[in-house]
Amino acid sequence: MDSNSVEVILEPYKKIVIHELVEYRLHDWVDIIITGIKSLGGTMPTLLWCNGVVFQTALFNPNSEAVIKEQLNGIIHYSSVTFALKEKFQKEIRTDKGTILFVDVGANSNLVKLAEVLKTYSKLKE
Repeated sequence: MDSNSVEVILEPYKKIVIHELVEYRLHDWVDIIITGIKSLGGTMPTLLWCNGVVFQTALFNPNSEAVIKEQLNGIIHYSSVTFALKEKFQKEIRTDKGTILFVDVGANSNLVKLAEVLKTYSKLKE
């Protein structure tokens, strides 16, 4: 192999493990987030949107040896995923309490699959 060439290998994750699911109605969740951010003195929060689902993931300690080992074996562990249904994408929602931004992550195949699964677990249809 030439010393200037480098081998690039793509090893996608094989499994996403969710340890807790929390579902809200979108307007309730927006109010909760904005109130929480304001009480901490934060700025505009950003949520992920994909194929009709808005969500936020929480990871375990990314510096944990156990977490790193699992990730190297192709497994992501989310301590929780919070989500709400939102059929149409829009860049932001403004309320009298504040604004939330959204990012369309539909180009990420793992998050597309996650959104599909979240829809199947939804108990609060729009």
